[in-house]
Amino acid sequence: MTEDHATPSCLLLSDIAAQCQRRHRFGRGQTGTPLPETCCNGRMRVCAISGDRQTCAKMANLGVRPGSELELLCKGGGQQCMIKIDGSTLSLDAPSAATIMVAPA
Repeated sequence: MTEDHATPSCLLLSDIAAQCQRRHRFGRGQTGTPLPETCCNGRMRVCAISGDRQTCAKMANLGVRPGSELELLCKGGGQQCMIKIDGSTLSLDAPSAATIMVAPA
C-alpha cells in the first residue's frame, strides 16, 4: 500500500514507528497509539506503558515492556484485546490495553 492510499490513522502509525525506532523519550506529552486504537491486527512494538507504577508493574509482570514485540490477535471492539507475547496469549481488558502504546514492528 502506498502512502497516497493509506488511511490517516495508518500514516500516523508509520510516523510513530519511526519515533519509536529512534528511542523517542515518552513523558507527560506522550505520543503513541493505544493498542485498541491501532488500524490493523499484526505485529507491534511496545513504545511505552502509560499509567501509574502499579499498572507498569502489572504489564512488566505479564511480559509487556517497552521495546518488546507483540502480536495483536483481536481488538475486541473496545471490550477485550487479545495479544500474543513471548509465546503466551493474553486477554486484556479495555483499560489495561489502552495503557499500552504501540507502533508497527
